[in-house]
Amino acid sequence: MNMRKVTYGILLILGIFVVGYLVYFILQGHDDSASEAINDKNIIEASKYPGVDLVTEITETKKYNIAMHYPKFKGEKANAEIEGYVSSIKEDFLAKVDENKKYIKDYVPELSLSMEIYPVMENVYSIVFSEENYVVGANAQQKGKVYLVDTKKGDFIQPTEIFKDTKQNREQLYVLLNQAFKESKEYSPLLLEGELENWAQDPDNHFKGMYLKGKSAVFQFDKYEVTAGAAGMPKISIPLDQMQNLLTDEWKEKLQIKNDKKETPKNSDDKNIAKGEKTDIDKHSSKGVKRVALTFDDGPHPKNTLKILELLKKYDAKATFFMLGNRVDFYPDVVKKIADQGHELGNHTWDHKDLTTLSTAEAIQEVERTNQAIKSAAGREPTVFRPPYGARNKAVENAISMPTVLWTIDTLDWKSHNPDQILKIVKENVKDGSIILMHDIHKTTVEAVEPVLKYLKKEGYECVTVSEL
Repeated sequence: MNMRKVTYGILLILGIFVVGYLVYFILQGHDDSASEAINDKNIIEASKYPGVDLVTEITETKKYNIAMHYPKFKGEKANAEIEGYVSSIKEDFLAKVDENKKYIKDYVPELSLSMEIYPVMENVYSIVFSEENYVVGANAQQKGKVYLVDTKKGDFIQPTEIFKDTKQNREQLYVLLNQAFKESKEYSPLLLEGELENWAQDPDNHFKGMYLKGKSAVFQFDKYEVTAGAAGMPKISIPLDQMQNLLTDEWKEKLQIKNDKKETPKNSDDKNIAKGEKTDIDKHSSKGVKRVALTFDDGPHPKNTLKILELLKKYDAKATFFMLGNRVDFYPDVVKKIADQGHELGNHTWDHKDLTTLSTAEAIQEVERTNQAIKSAAGREPTVFRPPYGARNKAVENAISMPTVLWTIDTLDWKSHNPDQILKIVKENVKDGSIILMHDIHKTTVEAVEPVLKYLKKEGYECVTVSEL
């Protein structure tokens, strides 16, 4: 009798264990993000703008890729609004991916949220978001959103606080916008006048999409909102001195235009720069020396890039930095140091979009904006270009004048986050003429740089820029 009870007890315990294991297995099977995550990070960094930090969220899985950049303020109210906006974008994208999973076969859906910041006055900024996602269909979906934020108050400024929202003012605004569109060579053939008029007359839009930049008000429209799709998300700028009748008395005083002289940036001596680059090339052109090129993508980073520069200087090594324009805008001082220390400046587009999914005009804009940002920070434009994901086609190559440089060794630093693994890949694959790909946005990559430099020096390799290679 006692033996029978013991047997029943053992069977009961085993049954509970099996059921528990099955429940755990089922739950794990439904946790797609945990089981399929390839790269998942959330980074908060200080920016050059007082009171504004930069949040970077990267999620890469087998089913989708997400890259989001947005600001973080001191005020809880402002942060709650921004975080709600970011969360809604992400949720809508994931829902769309789930709804269309049976149609998604040979590609990975992508969501990109980038931002730009324009100082208006002390503690006041225009925050301009650009959202792009591709799940299904022929074209990527593009949307924008703007905020005017007072970081001291920790709250947002509504466009209707700046402009008097009356029927007469809306009619005047339509005339100004219509004229500006027609004077634009880019947008004039694509303008849908009826849609623009409807937008201007709609009292519920509250000047949606308006932000301040310099001495102008900029109106950003969604794709297809007032133009044909080929225009993307058009932006029309109207000088504030043409809009003084529309301004409230308070903001007319704040934005009064006096002695409007644009500061002329200091010109660099291009001849001296070219001569300096040639001297560097001559210095590294000794025959019989094995050469490799270290390249760093997706920066600059306010801490990691500076540490890498110190290590490169320590080992008398040169490198090439393929930088994102939206990060150059945040960290111009780091870009200046890269240039001043003799490293090569590379263009990696404005916000890491796959150029093969864009129109030629959009692809050119991604590259040209980055060229200008780098030139503004360093005094000279980049000399080489690397397309995000290595994605390119004839249209992209024909549109870009710089040499396109890919890589021969992918250290997979973004995936492993393991300095030992990064070094192992270099050891197993390096040879004379190798181009090594790393990312200076990862702390673990910084930890790998010195062991890599030590190994290359020991094996008789000289680290040069890709152009020198």
